Amino acid sequence: MDKLIKYMKNAKIIMERGKCSWGRCYFCGWGKKVVVASVEDLKKRYKRFIEKVVKKKGIEVVEILPSGSFLDERQFPREFVKYCIEEAKKAGVKAVIIESRPEFINDDILQYIKVEGIEVHVAIGLELADDEILSKYYNKGITVKDYLKAVETLRRNGFKVRTYILVNGHPILQDLNLHYKLLKKTMDLVLKVSDSVVIINTYPHVKSELWEDWINLRWKPLDKEQFFKLVGEWADDPRVELDFNNLNFIPKFPKEKRIPLKGVGREYLLHPYYEVWQDFFVRFYEPPPGKEYLLFAPCSYKKPYTRSKTWRAFLGRISGYPFFKKIHIVVISTPGVIPYEFINYYPFNAYDWPLWLETEELKREYIKVTTERVKRYVKRHKKRYKLYFVYLKSDPESMTAIRNAFKELGLEDKLIDTISDETYKRIVEEGFKPALAHPAAVEELAETLKKYLS
Repeated sequence: MDKLIKYMKNAKIIMERGKCSWGRCYFCGWGKKVVVASVEDLKKRYKRFIEKVVKKKGIEVVEILPSGSFLDERQFPREFVKYCIEEAKKAGVKAVIIESRPEFINDDILQYIKVEGIEVHVAIGLELADDEILSKYYNKGITVKDYLKAVETLRRNGFKVRTYILVNGHPILQDLNLHYKLLKKTMDLVLKVSDSVVIINTYPHVKSELWEDWINLRWKPLDKEQFFKLVGEWADDPRVELDFNNLNFIPKFPKEKRIPLKGVGREYLLHPYYEVWQDFFVRFYEPPPGKEYLLFAPCSYKKPYTRSKTWRAFLGRISGYPFFKKIHIVVISTPGVIPYEFINYYPFNAYDWPLWLETEELKREYIKVTTERVKRYVKRHKKRYKLYFVYLKSDPESMTAIRNAFKELGLEDKLIDTISDETYKRIVEEGFKPALAHPAAVEELAETLKKYLS
């Protein structure tokens, strides 16, 4: 095959059955899953995939992703493995990628599944070529010697070798200088014996030990800049693929971890669940395309916020304008900065901060923390927004934090208040609650937006 696999048209299918024979890797949650599925059901799924995806799109490479090892006969009978390769060949596919731990790679099974006229690339997760890391930190259950033995077996039987390298898979590797030395040693080895290498950025898998370290702020995933700085040396090698975000990472919490966050205090304000989300919004998140103006909006007791009187009032008043589609609504609240797309996500749909329990000291702490959160978000995304509007008069601490942040960033001229002190004072004197649902408040909001955006 003339073309390297990296440059060929590829399609992936997840095939899960049984459980990974090892299932103890520190960073992996998939290996702890148990999936009940019959071989016949898997065949039907694969057949549909071949007919509806592979043939229609002219796919050249089929990648089969198991939650374990595709060559482990306790998970996938060898007859089924061969069936998948043969069906791919019939569909005109040039190569199939399968995954396996080294202990299942042997002459017997390789000779059985071998199909003439199609390449089979067997991917092995080496992660890092360092036995101490593999054993002490990754709990991988293999050694570098095991990997090299499997490589030799694949070569002897005419199979291609694909190697997965995992970066930042443990808190000890957050020292990027140490990490680079280990990565350099690893790449020097695997490029000598592999047909292709994939360098994968680590993200927290639910049910893994790494997830617990992430949620307790002992570990962070590498952002794009950190990742490419670490692995950029190999970016131009045609055999190497750099996989920064294969999971489309967002913070996720399984049901058993979704505790109610209802209370007042520093432990709530700086709760780890809020902190990992704020880190995500600054280092991984990108505002939706076409959103040119940011509108800071208040939170509400009702969750999601769209059920509250305030939100129904102001959205009902401004959503019909042509410029509305260019407005990005961002909530400021105890959890921090919350872009509109995430208001239905946990914990933003399941927290409460009883205002009447606040102390003056806690209000000052809230302003300090929120100022930094706003500042980080705006600094990271300031190229995306032309102007910033504020509809938060009933939340003086959040208003103060926003103003502080913009002052420190030197962006005060970009920040526009959408309701005057006079209007708000008049509403309060009337005793109207909630104040920001008052017709005069939403009218002034609408008029301000029209003034700047029409």
